[in-house]
Amino acid sequence: MLFGDILRQNARKLPNKTAVIYRDLRLSYSELNNRTNHLANALLGMGLNKGDRVAVLADNCSQYVEVYFATAKDGLSIVPLNTNLDINGLTYIINDSGANTLIFGEKYSETINSLRPEAKMLKNFIVLGQAREGLESYEGLLSQSRAEEPGVVVDEEDIAWILYTSGTTGPPKGVMQSHKNLISDTVSTLLTCFPINRNDVHINLLPMFHVGGLWHMRCCFYIGGTNVLLDRPAPETVLEAIQKERVTTTCFVPPMIVPIIDYPGIDQYDVSSMRIMIYSGAPLPEGLYQRMRRIFGDIIIQVYALTEATGGVIMPPLMEGPWEKVKRPGSCGKEVLGVEVRLANEEGQDCCPEEVGEILVRGDNVMKGYWNLPEATAETLEEGYLHTGDLALKNEEGYYYITGRKKDVISSGGQAIYSPEVEDVISLHPAVAEVAVIGVPDEKLGEVVKAVVVLKADEKATKEELIEWCKGRLEDHQVPRSVDFVPSLPKTPSGKIRKAVLKEGYS
Repeated sequence: MLFGDILRQNARKLPNKTAVIYRDLRLSYSELNNRTNHLANALLGMGLNKGDRVAVLADNCSQYVEVYFATAKDGLSIVPLNTNLDINGLTYIINDSGANTLIFGEKYSETINSLRPEAKMLKNFIVLGQAREGLESYEGLLSQSRAEEPGVVVDEEDIAWILYTSGTTGPPKGVMQSHKNLISDTVSTLLTCFPINRNDVHINLLPMFHVGGLWHMRCCFYIGGTNVLLDRPAPETVLEAIQKERVTTTCFVPPMIVPIIDYPGIDQYDVSSMRIMIYSGAPLPEGLYQRMRRIFGDIIIQVYALTEATGGVIMPPLMEGPWEKVKRPGSCGKEVLGVEVRLANEEGQDCCPEEVGEILVRGDNVMKGYWNLPEATAETLEEGYLHTGDLALKNEEGYYYITGRKKDVISSGGQAIYSPEVEDVISLHPAVAEVAVIGVPDEKLGEVVKAVVVLKADEKATKEELIEWCKGRLEDHQVPRSVDFVPSLPKTPSGKIRKAVLKEGYS
């Protein structure tokens, strides 16, 4: 099965079922497939050939979904662009991918004008708005093309998506995801942890350039459910959509959920329809988890996922029983069906139970490699396994517990300290909104723990108070030696805290 087959089959089986809700627009599977075919034929008519790359710079919208499916049907590779990047970042990805076509939202017109001189491989510019000189109108192209299936022969090993990493440790790398990767991961997710059906309504809080948002949107389309799209996840907009559309599922990264649960009028909205809230990408501090649980109930599910594995790797095994039976506090579950996970120590040997090691992954969900980076690909896909750089331990039951990034482990006096354990304790303090724990240089111990804290609005706390809070709740070597208060934490465009940036200020 290919990615484009998802839409093609649902248009035949569920023609009148609502596939997409965007603002006041509702598209059935039949209508969505029809528009997708118009776009697919329009792109071929512009001279694009199988294997070409199509870049997209837009907020979440129904047309973005059409581009994903149309490029897949044409055997093209979509390159979704992070809307938070500056001109240099966008130009780098466009040039590195070799995209010859760019589809963009009208609000980004000035950005596109600025990068055009440096993006010399771009030939086609398609705007989600009115046609102008040098620009094709998206809707105009659809109106001039055919609605038949494009008929391009596509193989499961063909590259469907090229998703670029955030580039926190160097230039962004293009993760090549094949049709086989996408379908394999979708099926594994649905069978392991995401028990949804055609009656489910999924709200896409994450942007459509982010693997997490694409992951669960893809699963929802596969099963024949309904996807609600928001161009920006403003708290009021999110809550209104959940109430109006009786939303049942979502996926989020922890930093983005804070303004939603802190929204002053949240109690005025009916969110009782929600039944699954999946998060990944960063730890969910215990304090934040408890606040979410009070609002939404015990429906918050931690999973381990990453772009290089096309999405899910470790999830609670809901196929083994109800949530109450398979849930383990602090655990992201077990490896998904069809995926092999190993934990390797510094010597490359398999870890014993309760021993921390690096997560290695093998399966049909693992990327084909990094675009145009054979050396980086060989280093990451070593001996048949994806080396993630993430650390975890596994207990006797086979449940995994993420302990952090390999590069973020704090070594103090020869003892390894995992920052999420310290962050959990500090997050429970009633005045704390967000916290990041890092290691800072120390002449005697090598490194000591520092907490960088964002306080809640109108709340106060002292450094001494937070350090005292940790004593008795943590081992002595885990207790922060210092605390800094900041108005905000540096984050990647996808919401992850940039600890490397924090550490630069103390090196």
